[in-house]
Amino acid sequence: MKKLTPYLLIVAVIIVGYFINAEILKQYKQSEEHEPKEVIDKTTSINDQLKTLLIYPKKKNLLEFELWDFNQQIFSNSNFNSKWNLIFIGYTNCPDVCPNTLNDLTHLYQALNKDLRKKFQFIFFSVDPGRDTPERMKAYLDNFHNDFIGISGKKEQIDSLVHQLGGLYNLNTEEGDYYTVDHSGRIFIVDPAGRRFGILKSGVLQSQNKAMLINELESLL
Repeated sequence: MKKLTPYLLIVAVIIVGYFINAEILKQYKQSEEHEPKEVIDKTTSINDQLKTLLIYPKKKNLLEFELWDFNQQIFSNSNFNSKWNLIFIGYTNCPDVCPNTLNDLTHLYQALNKDLRKKFQFIFFSVDPGRDTPERMKAYLDNFHNDFIGISGKKEQIDSLVHQLGGLYNLNTEEGDYYTVDHSGRIFIVDPAGRRFGILKSGVLQSQNKAMLINELESLL
């Protein structure tokens, strides 16, 4: 049975990825509901021109929530105000996706000029608060960039925000103390008004040339 374990893990990852992508598509379709046709047409036209971003037709307001950040301060809706927010869902014990994505986000952040850095907020949203204490997250994010913000909180608050963003996660606690967490790998965008705005398209962070992504992010301002 042990020989089958790697193959079972691969199958599990594929299945989880399928449902995550299906959920994102569902969220995008739902964002079109009850929107005027001219708004949908305009957003579709914009999306046809964009190569790195996907913008939702309906900019949905996020319900009130209260989490904490890695400085043990309250993090709520007001913390999204006045900045464009790039949010990545994960956990510090993640063996590959999280460190790789945070490394890509570090390269993106470093490629931004000083003015753009002031207008964007990079947020690591841990869905594993049982292990990811504020101290642990702060030490973890120091490996990437000290301007990054780490947030987490109580499960019901985590679940609410993850769902509103259009993400998914699952704690595999049956695996014991060293459990893994299945989670969305997308970068979610929340605008300065605190609304769910869109996502970064799959694979764009891995590109060594970040110029197109930076140009499109700047076009949001």
